[in-house]
Amino acid sequence: MLTAPAALALIASPAVAMPKDALQAVISDPRQPLAPGCVAAVFDHGEMTQFRAAGYADVKAQRPLDENSLFYAASLSKQFTALAAATLIAKGQLSLDDDIRQYLPQMPQYAVPVTVGMLMHHSGGIRDSLSLLRLAGMENAGAASKQQALDLLYAQADTAFMPGTQYSYSNGGYLLLAEVVESVAQRDFADYAREAIFAPLGMEHSYFLNDKEPEPGSFAHGYIKENNNLDVRNSFPRFSGSGGLMLSMADLARFERDIEIERKVWTPEIARIMLTPGRFSDGSPVRDGSRDMGYGGGLHIGPYKGAYRVQHGGSAEGYKHNYVRFPERHQSFALMCNRGDWSAVERMERLIDAVAGAADAADGAGQLSAATENPAVAAAEMPKAPSGIFRSDELDATYHLMPEGKRLRVTISSPLTGKAGRTLMFERQADGSYAAQSFRLHVRAPVAAGAAAPARISISRGATGEIALHPVQKDRP
Repeated sequence: MLTAPAALALIASPAVAMPKDALQAVISDPRQPLAPGCVAAVFDHGEMTQFRAAGYADVKAQRPLDENSLFYAASLSKQFTALAAATLIAKGQLSLDDDIRQYLPQMPQYAVPVTVGMLMHHSGGIRDSLSLLRLAGMENAGAASKQQALDLLYAQADTAFMPGTQYSYSNGGYLLLAEVVESVAQRDFADYAREAIFAPLGMEHSYFLNDKEPEPGSFAHGYIKENNNLDVRNSFPRFSGSGGLMLSMADLARFERDIEIERKVWTPEIARIMLTPGRFSDGSPVRDGSRDMGYGGGLHIGPYKGAYRVQHGGSAEGYKHNYVRFPERHQSFALMCNRGDWSAVERMERLIDAVAGAADAADGAGQLSAATENPAVAAAEMPKAPSGIFRSDELDATYHLMPEGKRLRVTISSPLTGKAGRTLMFERQADGSYAAQSFRLHVRAPVAAGAAAPARISISRGATGEIALHPVQKDRP
């Protein structure tokens, strides 16, 4: 087992030449010395050759970040969820081709079965669980229980698209993958991950959350910048699968060592499962269109400046992370930050360039473009602004729509919102839809002819796909 002192000893290795202050400069904020920050590491052939920390795990208590600081790992967790599933696949207890209803009979029976592989590769059309919670009116999805998230997934009458035909990143899919692991292993997912991964590798401080708060003082708080102040924001879900991993850099060093050297868990068969990109039902490779990369076991796989790259990020409100491996070079980079106003992707590119002496960082790390509006749609062609009360059984939520000029006041009521509900002001868009934050309310002309025929209303968030809202009653004058 690699002890903490041993992990620290790895830092002194000179295998990767780099100016002493280059890595520190990537993660430091000279304008705010008393602030949250990052830990960063460089690995060569499984050995940690560089480590730097800057900032505080707890600004108020002035507890500094170090190699043992636990971070909420956000979507870095997905590769460990996939790894847990891969250990069962390697044992012959699970198959990527299995219908998930074999293990989760609570799921609806869709026209095309969703397989374990589709969950792992984001090609099953499973709606995003965090988006469903928000569509059901929950403002802070981090306050939800695992059962509340699962209940919404189990209530979906259909998938966002035909399973096996598209790629759509889904936290819901990975929550279900953890449930599959739990069903096969016949124990809590967090317990199985500890027994199958963390304990064998000596990752003694890392663990998956299981609907419980992390121990106070044991982890790095997340921070966001509001009104020029850095405020604590530990608004992350307390359940696991899509996220939920509490991870330190010292423990990540133990994982990296197993990949390159020890291979206690990362066996050749496990590596094949994790690093083989998924395929759609027609045999074509699963591609993440925004990155033009394949997707394996919780890992984006594709080129970076001509090199074979395996990577994944992690993002929560107060946390930004990135973990990149170059298997052919036996070189890896990890960055974990507890401040939500920094871009881990941008800082990772600077880190890689500082080590590798690359030229400019590759393009493609910019913000996603906003939805394109079609100004050619004339106002006369747009359906009348909807009003009234609409319901979705899939969300167990009621939407009360009230037009206010070109805006639409929407109050969402559900078991997740409390009595007051949640009210949002939607702005009308050029294509006739209404938008508020990341929500989109779609209003389409009625199928039936006649002035009395109701418009078709649906709601979506991100890539969840549209969920129909059905009229309950009309507003009366």
